Amino acid sequence: MGETQGLGGPSTKVINEKPNIQSTAEEAEEEWDEEYEESGLMPFAIIVLILAVAVLAIELFTKMGAGG
Repeated sequence: MGETQGLGGPSTKVINEKPNIQSTAEEAEEEWDEEYEESGLMPFAIIVLILAVAVLAIELFTKMGAGG
């Protein structure tokens, strides 16, 4: 059988730099914003919000007109 390296053997690779966790979180948020701005969901969300407010206003006016 050929030689195999054990799991407890000395490591030959040394990592010199520490990962920057904060920058990756900021980059992920920027990528998320860019992805959803390009997909056109923001105008759709605004239209749905306006329709929901209109339905709420109609409900309030009909209840007030009926006497509560």
